[in-house]
Amino acid sequence: MRQFGKSIRLFLTDGTVTGIRFGEIVNQTIQSISCPRNRIIELSEYPESSRPGVYFLFGIDEDTGDMKAYIGEAENVYSRLQSHILKKDFWSDVVIFVAKDENLTKAHVKYLESRLVEIALRTQRYTIENGNQPQAPSLPRGEPDTMEEFLYYIKLLIGTLGYRLLEDINPATHRPHQD
Repeated sequence: MRQFGKSIRLFLTDGTVTGIRFGEIVNQTIQSISCPRNRIIELSEYPESSRPGVYFLFGIDEDTGDMKAYIGEAENVYSRLQSHILKKDFWSDVVIFVAKDENLTKAHVKYLESRLVEIALRTQRYTIENGNQPQAPSLPRGEPDTMEEFLYYIKLLIGTLGYRLLEDINPATHRPHQD
């Protein structure tokens, strides 16, 4: 079967790569928002940040100097990030993933979070800050396949934004049915 290329569109809200960046895969419903921690308050201006979604907090482990990440989910991502500002000090950037068509539910984002933590732990590229491996919820028939497709697009977008935590270090050992 022929592999098709993907077009990714990035919008730099202030014209710089260090500001808030919106990313999307052309003709798909997924949208990413990347934001430095010191500009989180600006996310309140974007309704997309208040939707259900998954998010990644990125930073450096002060003890080891290793890259560190936390993966979470929320019905309102912006509200959840407010608590992380107070409780988690390590992170300097956040990347949010939501659906442009607003069709992600709490069960969908819980499923995505579970799979993302599983993949990030397996790749071992970052120290994962999550205290446990969340369990994937039961979804109606067909929905797991839809979320696996969404997961595929998360992997493309997050890699394009420069975060390789979901990429296998040795792609030759990658087993397609495991993610």
